Amino acid sequence: MGRFAHGRQITGATTFEELGLGSLERIELALALERAFDCTIDEDALARLADVDDLRGLLAGEPRGRAATVAARTSSPDAGSETSMAFPTWSQHAASRGIRRLAQAAFLLPLTRVFAWIRVEGLDRLAHAHDPVLYAANHQSVMDGPVILAALPPERRRRVATVAAREWFAPHFHPERHTRLQRIATGLAYYLGVLCFNVAPLPQREAGAREAMRHLGSLLGQGSSVLIFPEGRRRETGRIDAFQPGVGMLASRMRAPVVPVRIDGVDRVLPVGARWARPGRVRVAFGDPIRAEGDDFAAIARRIEDAVRAL
Repeated sequence: MGRFAHGRQITGATTFEELGLGSLERIELALALERAFDCTIDEDALARLADVDDLRGLLAGEPRGRAATVAARTSSPDAGSETSMAFPTWSQHAASRGIRRLAQAAFLLPLTRVFAWIRVEGLDRLAHAHDPVLYAANHQSVMDGPVILAALPPERRRRVATVAAREWFAPHFHPERHTRLQRIATGLAYYLGVLCFNVAPLPQREAGAREAMRHLGSLLGQGSSVLIFPEGRRRETGRIDAFQPGVGMLASRMRAPVVPVRIDGVDRVLPVGARWARPGRVRVAFGDPIRAEGDDFAAIARRIEDAVRAL
């Protein structure tokens, strides 16, 4: 557990909430435990554990107590309904791709360029990376995805899937927790995002990341590149935060070249919390592709982060 503690002192009462593990880090933890204990760890069970003592009980096959209660909940029909994910495979159909290409070229990207005056650097470096690739960028604004797509050559942007936090669309995925108006508005935003920007939902805190990984792998296998923001959240100050180890896992497991991307100035065009964009200069820089191998996902993430910072 030490590598997941991030410098914290761990006891049996240490909660997973205190550890702050994202969904991809939980997968990494599950893989490490499976190797160490020669067993299979259910992701739903791991997501529902409260603290380290619960984890110990689950690994020991504890027949009663909190760990058994957790395991029982994960095997119930209601538990499965919360974590199962239906991925929008229809976004890969020829009709959807045609609508997406038309919408981006005729309206979405021209509108993006009205507000984001983009200076692009390093396009020549893309010649060394054949599609599909994993674009890894720092995160400043909800406009980051459209800005990066606008900076890419048309032949590359046409088959890019943009990873978005599943929690952004919580009313759509968990309708029982929200009002009807929230469900309608968020559902519309989700389907438009999938259609126009090929959005692929990835849970940040909930279970379901393994399914999401398989979906991203299938997209890469079909020739689609993937755009991901490894910080996991937008930065209000423009400062680059530490990249989560999950991007290292994606890069290593999917065996696709990683193209570092740095964006600057998008946080001034559409800051966090702002309702309207305001015109401003934006810089998008592409780095040399990186090949990632091995199981030290944190080291791979740091390597990608350093490459983005250096741009």
